[in-house]
Amino acid sequence: MHVVPGKKPEFCFIAPTAYLEAYATHSTTHLVLAHLVDNDDAYAEFYRNLDDDHYIIMDNGAFELGESYEPAKLEELGHKCNANAIVLPDYPGQHQSRTIGAAEHLGPAIKAAGFDCMFVPQAEEGDLDGWIEAYEYAANHESIDIIGMSILGVPNAIPHISKPYARVVMTQILIERGLFNFDKHHHYLGLNSGPKLEIPSLLNMGALDSIDSSGPIWAGLLGHKYDTDTDSFQHVSKIHAPVDFDYQWIENADTQDRIQLNVDFTLMLFDDIE
Repeated sequence: MHVVPGKKPEFCFIAPTAYLEAYATHSTTHLVLAHLVDNDDAYAEFYRNLDDDHYIIMDNGAFELGESYEPAKLEELGHKCNANAIVLPDYPGQHQSRTIGAAEHLGPAIKAAGFDCMFVPQAEEGDLDGWIEAYEYAANHESIDIIGMSILGVPNAIPHISKPYARVVMTQILIERGLFNFDKHHHYLGLNSGPKLEIPSLLNMGALDSIDSSGPIWAGLLGHKYDTDTDSFQHVSKIHAPVDFDYQWIENADTQDRIQLNVDFTLMLFDDIE
């Protein structure tokens, strides 16, 4: 059930439902979106039918819905997609005590239901010490199996750092202070730019165990092709158009080649990792 220690770092491709079969299984770790499990039976069935070599983390819905699903609903949805782990409720922009308190209150029930627990540190804007307090809670709490490094929470804690670099800076702060727990699985939630900008540094630090994004596939569908001559692989800073998870399969060679190139470039970043 638990995350496999020493497992090679992986990129988890998030994709519209019609594209899961072609692209999602490039990794054996997966970040699954709770609101899609709730509303898209084909999406839930795809993940439910993966074999036991796959490890499924189900998000709590806070990023997409503005607040987490209730714990009982998270358990129901976790069983629906055969999740291994569930992201505990987190509260971006609010005092760290609320996210910690939710983990203290709800974590035992999630564990009792047979799931691993992922904790996402959060704090008020500009409160680095508050965010680190939340991180230390997760790093030192035996019931927390995975620490989630948020594209919201980390830049929020150090707003003077440009968002695409914030998680690299925060990770280095934790390492320099001797606080980074390398024995716990760290999952980096989403990307604030193209994959080449922060992933190589995080891999070189030995900090990244898994990271997810819809970027490579969604960018390809929208006509963006990665390029090795750019700092991040992308010619735009970030694809801001929300992912349409109902996007239908396009039987077009140029589109498929573009997506595959984006996927290959992303996977290439992980090729030299032992």
